[in-house]
Amino acid sequence: MKKLIVLLLILAPCLAAAANLSGVWNGKGGKEDPKYGMVPVTVQMTLLQAGSSVTGTIKMGNGPIVKISSGSVSGDSVKFAVGNGSGSGSFTLNGSNLSGRLTSSRGDIFDVVFTH
Repeated sequence: MKKLIVLLLILAPCLAAAANLSGVWNGKGGKEDPKYGMVPVTVQMTLLQAGSSVTGTIKMGNGPIVKISSGSVSGDSVKFAVGNGSGSGSFTLNGSNLSGRLTSSRGDIFDVVFTH
């Protein structure tokens, strides 16, 4: 029993650190357009994680900086709302990359891969 407790105490900080997504994430990706094909986009996202909650900001290309709200982390996944209902994000952590989609309120879908 003592060995199990010692093992858990040693591993707990490592497990907690692995799930923290706080920091600046730089992303590249694009949106499929029927007329122009893949339209590239660069994205910068700053996340602040507190437990399973996430807030922050996101900036696509030369657009304005927009707040991230209602964010949550569950395992390797993070989901959040962008602006005042102007969009959403859903990403999965894979190594040091976050990959997934940003969806606008107009239905535009941007596939993006972020590096930390």
